[in-house]
Amino acid sequence: MSYRNRRTITVMRQVQQIIHHGQLVALVVAGQAAIRTCLSDHDFQLVQAKCLYALELADAGRPDAYTDTDADAYANAAFGDH
Repeated sequence: MSYRNRRTITVMRQVQQIIHHGQLVALVVAGQAAIRTCLSDHDFQLVQAKCLYALELADAGRPDAYTDTDADAYANAAFGDH
């Protein structure tokens, strides 16, 4: 495997997929989030919160700690949804 290929694999491991209602709705990579725009306002806010959760974990050096369940709990707590 060449150095270039190893670097690509390392970068790809740092991409966090954000799933909402079973659908891929956002990607978090390199300190930024790209979110689909076809969501309702409420769902968009929940997905933003999930992205923030992923960004906070990545900033703390723990991107592998992200789980959909924890992200849902974080987002619901942020908006008082239970």
